[in-house]
Amino acid sequence: MENKNSLKVDLDGLCQAMEDNSYEHDYYLDLNNGEILFLSEYIEDDDTKEQKDQIEDNPDRYELIPKAESREGYEDMVDFIATVTDEHLAELLEMAVDGKDAFRRFKDILSRYPKEQGRWFRFRDDRSVERALEWLDEIGVALVVE
Repeated sequence: MENKNSLKVDLDGLCQAMEDNSYEHDYYLDLNNGEILFLSEYIEDDDTKEQKDQIEDNPDRYELIPKAESREGYEDMVDFIATVTDEHLAELLEMAVDGKDAFRRFKDILSRYPKEQGRWFRFRDDRSVERALEWLDEIGVALVVE
């Protein structure tokens, strides 16, 4: 069994970093202390320059946090629809995810069903946590829970 680096990582922060699809933002995980570093093309202060230099000078210490792909979000919606017991709502959602603007239409329909919308948010958050934990495992990090 391979040795894993045990780190205390802010799992919610990691999930948020992975869900930020902006090409102007990058997030890095500090493999020494579990800190998540945020870099933006729009912020060029001394702290940001220092962080960029640190990352460049210590490439083994920092791991670029991957951005979630829209395909994953789409698959989450399709998987969620399979759990919807209201046949009419399931049919509406299936039509919503077919074609352009699927994400917007899906959210618009769910906004009219608050109970199911809440269930969707929990489902989506659970999937986000699963992806974050899988990524940590892939890079050899064991999450320390306190």
